[in-house]
Amino acid sequence: MDDMEMHGTPWMPGPVQFNAYREYECGQNTTAGCEYYQGYWRFWYEADHRFALPTVAFFTVAILIFALANVFQQYAPQSFQRSSALRRQKALARFLSYRAFRIQALNWNSGSIGILLLALVGTIFFMCMTLVPAPYYWPLTETLNYWGGSPPLATRSGWLSLGCMPFVFLTAGKSNFITAVTGVSHERLQVFHRWISYAFFITALLHTFPFIVYNIRTHQMVMQWNTNFDYWTGVVALLAQAWLTFASLGPLRTISYEFFKFSHFVAALVFMVFLFFHCGYTLSSWDYFVVTGVFFALSWLHRQLRVYFEHGINNHATVSLAANGFVCVKVPTKATWHVGQHFFVRFMTLGIHAASIHPFTACSLPSETSVESELVFYIRPRGGLTTRLARLAEARPGSTVRVLLDGPYGGVNMPKLEQSQRQLVIAGGSGAGWILPMLLAYIRRNDLVDRAETKEVSNNTMKIILATRDTPTRQWFEQTLHEALAERGLSALPSGVEVEIHYTGSGEASTVSESASQEAEVNADPEKALSASHASPDSDCDSDVASNLKPSLKRVDGRPDLAALVRAEVASAPANEQLGVFVCGPLSMQNDVSNAVAAAQLEIMKGSSKEVYLHMEHFSWA
Repeated sequence: MDDMEMHGTPWMPGPVQFNAYREYECGQNTTAGCEYYQGYWRFWYEADHRFALPTVAFFTVAILIFALANVFQQYAPQSFQRSSALRRQKALARFLSYRAFRIQALNWNSGSIGILLLALVGTIFFMCMTLVPAPYYWPLTETLNYWGGSPPLATRSGWLSLGCMPFVFLTAGKSNFITAVTGVSHERLQVFHRWISYAFFITALLHTFPFIVYNIRTHQMVMQWNTNFDYWTGVVALLAQAWLTFASLGPLRTISYEFFKFSHFVAALVFMVFLFFHCGYTLSSWDYFVVTGVFFALSWLHRQLRVYFEHGINNHATVSLAANGFVCVKVPTKATWHVGQHFFVRFMTLGIHAASIHPFTACSLPSETSVESELVFYIRPRGGLTTRLARLAEARPGSTVRVLLDGPYGGVNMPKLEQSQRQLVIAGGSGAGWILPMLLAYIRRNDLVDRAETKEVSNNTMKIILATRDTPTRQWFEQTLHEALAERGLSALPSGVEVEIHYTGSGEASTVSESASQEAEVNADPEKALSASHASPDSDCDSDVASNLKPSLKRVDGRPDLAALVRAEVASAPANEQLGVFVCGPLSMQNDVSNAVAAAQLEIMKGSSKEVYLHMEHFSWA
């Protein structure tokens, strides 16, 4: 805008047009000056093509690479995928996807090496596009506007920032184009949503500060601030963007999920409105708003169609309190879903909480014999909505609440699950409910094989590891497991299934002296008051349930050595078979398991004929 002489209202200088003109007449006194100004990295009138379009191309190429990998994984013949060379390449890709780092003092896990390498490539791209071209500022002359009022550093960083905008919104949507072509579910795109947002914000800062430096040097800062409307709109947009960026950090987000969601939408609206007026119709800037709006509208429309037409508006959930303090929510529905998928649920009759929508993992599977199924959630009270649900269930057990459902999303890769002859399922704390559909899917799969009268089932195994710090959760899990088996006419765990329940808390199972110091590590849930109020010592009924499930169920005191468990399963897996490792738990558990599976990939790269696949479920969905 600084190089264009336009007149009109401050909000939208006229005449308004979709794309501003690009005609350029050199105002410099020399041919050399004109040629210098029109240099490839300096020419203001082509800056959107030089910087914004390469940014779009950078992200698009990355998406296409993962889309092609997804197509290959789905459609390449299995015989080709099992070749020795491809097995090594797959092991390398998995090593990069699984190996991560942890800072114990901060309870923080890094992204995997692969994600960090992608971040490094992105950092190099933006640094090269921003800092390598020269100059940063136009040389000062007697005529201050000789070269134009927009410093080159501000120009290129501004367009780089605008090029990020469509991808920030694209990676934020639950229904989005990237998930459709790459198979990467929306919750796993959040790391890219955050990092692209960081690039979006940093380049916006690099767009802002050169104007401040330039105007201070030329003694125009006060005049520009008092008269230039672009400065005001830019500052408001930058403040809103700063809130969007920093208020989304994990520790702040977990303080109040409802407030985070509300403030995020308000700040995003303010940001987009003021950025729209700040950009005006400079060159092709409105093109990026149109693309962003299309992506957002299609995502929002698809979600609304699913909510109102696929699930309907007459769903009613029954709310009760489980023996360990978990809130049990059951919703009769005709929906279909698979293992590990989650739904976003809006509880319509809980006052202000009806304005928010929360993700919960399905702890059941659709019925095999009936059109209508029972969608079950087990929810640990953590404050806000979940505590409100717990109080309702405690005051009025079995009460019904009208709900809206959105989903399912995410979940376990079912072909990978079915191809895993050996399965190691690991969960911690409230991830106990996530285990149930895993076991049910295993039983159903074996039943199908049995009915087909094949012998394949004899080689399939599942080992379940549950770590919990409170006795009520252990008792609840054993009882729920017993009831789930009884529904299928089983009085004991099926052949090939082993269950280990590791008690990591203190109390009657205090034979492990260090268990009290380990409980925060195994399960980092901040709220346990409600579940503790329902705690009770082992009962005769509890002992009966355990004895019915023996000998395949074991109770163990102390924290499990997850790395050793993974190594043992890998070592015992026969050649040419796939071991599937599935984990849902706190960050420390995820880090231990992912690094152990990553270590197994190194052996495969050296020539082992085994395959080890890992699926990690984000702890907060459970």
